[in-house]
Amino acid sequence: MIDFEIENKLITSDELHEFEVKTGISLPQDYKEHMLKYNGGSPLSYDLYFGEPDEGILLSGFKSIKYGTSLVEQKDYLPPKYLSIGYTETGYLAMSLDEKEYGNIFIYYSEAELTLLAPSFTEFLEGLVDYPDLFP
Repeated sequence: MIDFEIENKLITSDELHEFEVKTGISLPQDYKEHMLKYNGGSPLSYDLYFGEPDEGILLSGFKSIKYGTSLVEQKDYLPPKYLSIGYTETGYLAMSLDEKEYGNIFIYYSEAELTLLAPSFTEFLEGLVDYPDLFP
C-alpha cells in the first residue's frame, strides 16, 4: 500500500459532491475515495515509479479538489471529458471521464498524445513501485 503526504486541507463528502455538481462531472468511486483520504497528495517516497524506473514515469503527486492546485480540465492539451489529475517528473497524469474510456489513467507531455497507463485509478496505484535504493 502506497501512502501519500497530505499537503492540503482535507475535503468533505459535501465538498466533493459540490465539485462534481459545479463541474458537471462524475468521478470514479476509487478516485473519490483517494481524494477524501488525501485531497491530492504527494508520495512519501521520492522514488515511486509507475512500472520500471527506466520508463521514466516518476510520480510527483496529485492535484487537489480544493485548497491547493485544483483539478482543472486542460482544454489546451486534453480532449473533452479528460481531467488533468497529477504530475510526473516529466509530464502530467490525466483521467478519462469519457463514457468509452471512463476512469482510464493516461500520461501526457505537453501537446503529445495520451498514453494509457492503467484502466482505473486503483490499478494505477497498484502499479506504483517504490525503488528506495535506486539512487543512493
